[in-house]
Amino acid sequence: MNKTKRILATMLVALSFSSICAAADVSATNAEPSAKQVNATQAAIEQSKIAAAAEAEKQKQDFFKRVDGKTVAVHYDSGFQFNIDYPEVGVLQWTPTSSLTLAKSDKEHYEVQKVGTDIYSINWVESKGIVVSQILNFKTHKAYAYMTWNKEGERGNRASIFHKGSFKLVDKK
Repeated sequence: MNKTKRILATMLVALSFSSICAAADVSATNAEPSAKQVNATQAAIEQSKIAAAAEAEKQKQDFFKRVDGKTVAVHYDSGFQFNIDYPEVGVLQWTPTSSLTLAKSDKEHYEVQKVGTDIYSINWVESKGIVVSQILNFKTHKAYAYMTWNKEGERGNRASIFHKGSFKLVDKK
């Protein structure tokens, strides 16, 4: 009889566990967020966007302090050379200083992110579709850039080149 009771108890536990799992599964698949949950999530997303925009603006301000009134003269090992001026926060003017160029000088809006002590990632999309991601290390004066542009027949119909080199800060005065 003792053995029978244990078997029955085990069966009841198994059935109870099965019922709990089934109920949890039904609750999970039929659960819809309440209006309060949706509103809270949307508010959190908006707060995150506001915080990200504020941080992006702070990053631009900090970077601009380093380059305001200066020209960043970049010389890449590939032969590409540019003078980059920053006339205002969030805007750069690049000018090729060698015969190697994919486009003429232009003004662009940029995004910037500090990625380390004295190291910034500056990114922009040019009007002709050239995308530039540049890293400037203000301690070592090393410069790196990845450029990509439309080119039929290339992988993803995009060609690209990676540059490494150096830069100098030149006073514009």
